[in-house]
Amino acid sequence: MSEEKKTRQLATEAAGKIPKFVRGNLSATLRAKEEGKKVAYAFIADGQDEILRAMDIVPAWGESYSGICAAKRDAERFLQKAESNDFSRSLCTYATCNLGFDIWREELDGQMPPDAPWGGMARPDMIIGSAQQLCDPRFKWPQATQYYLKDVPVFIGGMYYPPWDPNTDHKQQEKLYVRYAKEELMALVRFCEKHTGKKMDWDRLSQIVELSDRTCDMFIDAYELRKAIPTPMDTGDAMNTMVPITFNLGTEEAYNFYKDLFDELKGKVDRGEGVVENERFRLIWAAGLPSWFALNDFQYFHNKGAVFPVEVTYRVCERTDRLDLPRTDDPLEHIAWRWVRYWTNWYEKARKRPGSLPKVERIIEYIEDYRCDGAVFHSAFSCRSWHAGIIQQAQVLTKVYGDIPILILEGDIVDISTYNEADTHNRINAFIELLEKSREKRG
Repeated sequence: MSEEKKTRQLATEAAGKIPKFVRGNLSATLRAKEEGKKVAYAFIADGQDEILRAMDIVPAWGESYSGICAAKRDAERFLQKAESNDFSRSLCTYATCNLGFDIWREELDGQMPPDAPWGGMARPDMIIGSAQQLCDPRFKWPQATQYYLKDVPVFIGGMYYPPWDPNTDHKQQEKLYVRYAKEELMALVRFCEKHTGKKMDWDRLSQIVELSDRTCDMFIDAYELRKAIPTPMDTGDAMNTMVPITFNLGTEEAYNFYKDLFDELKGKVDRGEGVVENERFRLIWAAGLPSWFALNDFQYFHNKGAVFPVEVTYRVCERTDRLDLPRTDDPLEHIAWRWVRYWTNWYEKARKRPGSLPKVERIIEYIEDYRCDGAVFHSAFSCRSWHAGIIQQAQVLTKVYGDIPILILEGDIVDISTYNEADTHNRINAFIELLEKSREKRG
């Protein structure tokens, strides 16, 4: 493959700034000991970010580091290290890649594995996990890590929200789940106080929560500029620009990033600049984490005149006014309400469409708002809990739209041995032909 094809084109200047964010997050873990700060292994989109920031705990993102290893095409040795300790490759490869890295570092008495991508990640002082109610590895991954890092305390939450039931009014259940989430967050505060020796600064936490709300609003405002035709940014870049909202929430840097992104995209819209010169097809990335080693596939879509103005993946918040959050002076209660309402946001729409699902209603809303011609799903074989139901979602979409073109790609998030570029591109070619025929049929 030529060097030109290896380097994916970035449509925005903002996406080009993301490596600085990622390197900064990693280097912060390595500097923490010198600065007298604690490092915590953490997981994204879990409602816990502001607590860590308020207590000056430096988050170390295992999912992010596994993604970096995959993007650098340097994950295989860490996967093999985990396999040599009896972890199956069929498990979540975010987890097994990170476990392999941890095992190797412990074998080296705390020294980084040789040539660790971007300098490696510091050994944590604590592990703070949250399963989002759906991710099994987020319960077992911290426990498995603790087996090798025996002196590291673990806190694992669930951050539950009302289960979807078309025959139940979720609004009657929300207060119960908010109360539970608030109590769980308070337990996390106590855990952090115990292992840092510091008390929570509640005024500071309130300020950080307010900053997070403003950041989420700015994030959505910027992303909604992508409704323009031609779209000024697509999912290929969004897989980069999601970093501040998922890994730097509660920081001024994240807010400023999305303010700059908004200004950049607004300028592109005003000038009529799009991702591709001739935008022929608009697609939604309807579900699934990407193959981090194969982000060039977005460029392959671009070469066919196809762009992704919207995606479900990593759109991890909604505007606070849309969620209609109850007023409260308690920052933990506010976080809990924001968490629960994010998940129940599409329940009412799903209830009004027999046979639908909240996840599908979200996809339908985006298809309509961003005027998409087709949908692409990615089924990652090692991420079963998050990717479960993709076929069912596609079937519901077909019932709603008839013969809407749908492509389900198969692969993994980290394990490059699952990927065949020629086969993937052939499937994309066939999908583009389907889009063309669908357009001809619609006249």
